[in-house]
Amino acid sequence: MLSDYPLVTHSVECAGRVWELLCVTDQDALIRPLQTDEDLANFPFGILLWASAHALALRLADDPALVQGKRILEIGAGVGYVGLVAAHLGAAQVVQTDYHDDCLALCRENATRNQIANLTVQKGDWRSWPKMLTDFDLVIGADVLYERLLHPTLTDLLPTLGKEILLADPLRPAALEFFEQREAAGWQIQTEARRLHWAKEWRDIMLLWIKPSVHP
Repeated sequence: MLSDYPLVTHSVECAGRVWELLCVTDQDALIRPLQTDEDLANFPFGILLWASAHALALRLADDPALVQGKRILEIGAGVGYVGLVAAHLGAAQVVQTDYHDDCLALCRENATRNQIANLTVQKGDWRSWPKMLTDFDLVIGADVLYERLLHPTLTDLLPTLGKEILLADPLRPAALEFFEQREAAGWQIQTEARRLHWAKEWRDIMLLWIKPSVHP
């Protein structure tokens, strides 16, 4: 239940407006109750508003043509911030997905709070992906590669989701390993660096444009 988490309303500016997001901003307070490996494995870390999400939202705002009139799929949507920005910028369709029900509830709540109606929220388990969620114009995701065990699953899944994928990551070792392996396997990957001030410090975020080839 959302009431189990230290949620706050956080204001963030992007794409010419201020977004009021129900989320967690204190990572220490979020993870303090966790005691076992099982707790960690099943925990919805996406309810924390990550710097990568802000970097990705700012990138879309820099060039609204990336989403205008297009079908957009957000994977690992978390609190829904990036998908909200995509919808605001004129996407024809935005589908937000996440594995955790608490994240899906936050996506819906934040869409309502910010008066964004042209999006849908749907559960998306990468290991049993809904067959109708494929062939999008652009797939977006922030901080979705931290779990190495899911890399083989994403390797098979991403080529089916869309021809172009834009991911943001704070240079986590697991993510860098994934990109190096996929590039060696023939995926086209272009990188952009973005530095932003977030949570009272400067953060370096990598943005990655990916055109995946079908995994043999």
